[in-house]
Amino acid sequence: MNGLTRRAFASTVGAALAGASLPAPAEAPETPSDSTCPKPHGLSVTWEWGALREAVVGCPYARIPTGLPDFYRNYMSPASLEFAEKAIRAFPRRTLQEAVPELYEAMTFQMDEAIALLRGRGVIVHQVAPLDDSEEAFLAELSLYGAMQAFPRDPILVIGERMIETAPYAPSRRKERFPLRRTLAERLARSGVEVFSIPEPLPGPEGPAGFPPGAYLEGGDVFVLGRDIYVGITGNASSLEGSQCLQAILGREYRVHPVRLSRKFLHLDCVLATPRPGLAIVCREGFVDGLPRFLRGWKLIEVSAAEAEEKLATNVLVLDERTTLVPSETPSVAEALEKAGQEVLTTPFAAVFLWGGAFRCWHHPLVREGGFSPRHA
Repeated sequence: MNGLTRRAFASTVGAALAGASLPAPAEAPETPSDSTCPKPHGLSVTWEWGALREAVVGCPYARIPTGLPDFYRNYMSPASLEFAEKAIRAFPRRTLQEAVPELYEAMTFQMDEAIALLRGRGVIVHQVAPLDDSEEAFLAELSLYGAMQAFPRDPILVIGERMIETAPYAPSRRKERFPLRRTLAERLARSGVEVFSIPEPLPGPEGPAGFPPGAYLEGGDVFVLGRDIYVGITGNASSLEGSQCLQAILGREYRVHPVRLSRKFLHLDCVLATPRPGLAIVCREGFVDGLPRFLRGWKLIEVSAAEAEEKLATNVLVLDERTTLVPSETPSVAEALEKAGQEVLTTPFAAVFLWGGAFRCWHHPLVREGGFSPRHA
């Protein structure tokens, strides 16, 4: 690629990452390794605010596609859309590390800092392995030869003691379950966990009405509040049929509640966070039918549609019902949480924003302890 094209592309990345340049290398702090952390035997996630003990997190591997699915334009921020369009023109089918090494290094650094922070708090962290060639070839043509592994929140679900492989809407994301299987194979084998799968969607191309109808389900749409499970429905990700499949897997002991959302957003966690019982971060504009009833009487930290879209202001990582990890690029959210009595941890994450997700998207809890709330028992 000629220098002019590289400079023009780099200017877009630079604008999106303003103020997020890599600091000078520093000696890594002493943090517990996963080998020294206690090893829970099974999986267990019952409450969004239960104390996080074990999680799988994303990696910076990505391959730039040859085109952009039309439905992405429903919800992508202007910065993300500009980045994607320039990348597709300049580097189709190249890995991010090959095409824009500066962005790849920034993502790697920011993810490594977040992993060190979690491990420093005693959390067992598994980072997903990059796709291998055979995995990446799955639905390659329908995927427009693109791939991305920053957000393991979506291809799986852990609810109670079950793991469920989901059915993402975008074909490019359906292959992400394969490296998650490899990464967690030993962990799951020694725990005897039941693993379920949503049926694989029909492998049809995107048409004027989107991809073929089916039972789509993505983890970013799913909130676990005891026996009540809330599933966002935008038309960009999870479908009503997907929520019905989830109900069938979970059985009568759970109640699955579909929540209609604006197509301006991708997932429920793009408009909602529940750091503790009685406290939520919300973007009202995302809810077609108003806020879910369970939020009545809760203290609400409200963010604008622009904050939710451009900086993923609701997409935080709950360490426990007293502690929340927030990107340092959203200081207003951090300040509001502190005023509400939360301990707030911050670290930069702007390099990841370009891919349409933040801290909740980047991790999927495998074990959360406690968090009981009588209101949702």
